[in-house]
Amino acid sequence: MNEHPPNLLQQLGRSSRAMYSAFEGRVGEALPRWRILKALDDLGTASQKRLACHLQMDPGALTRQLKPMEAEKLVRRSTDPADNRQTLVTLDEAGAALLRAAAPQRQAFFDQALNGIDAEELATTLRVLRLLEERFRGMAADAR
Repeated sequence: MNEHPPNLLQQLGRSSRAMYSAFEGRVGEALPRWRILKALDDLGTASQKRLACHLQMDPGALTRQLKPMEAEKLVRRSTDPADNRQTLVTLDEAGAALLRAAAPQRQAFFDQALNGIDAEELATTLRVLRLLEERFRGMAADAR
């Protein structure tokens, strides 16, 4: 059997899926939901459009995340009184409480994940990942 060297992009996907699973297992909240809650904590009230841009998330995917979060009273959505075409999203008290309660587990997750990786290795990895992100965004734009 002919062995192929590991494919960086395939490994990136596997690593990403493993990170998402481990994050949810350790923190108790799915990473996309956590990112939304944290963004609202940072931004305050934001339009869904602004929130999607801030998170670099597809607007439809954001809406699919927000609906159950609203039902769970983690966030509130309302029509913008200044522009009824816009939907505003606000972190609800239950969402803020969830962020506060899970913050230590989140920090412990990142501490454990990065433990023993020296600063030079991290810097090199970040450079490569940022370069790949830039290329992927360019490829996506070219495909439109």
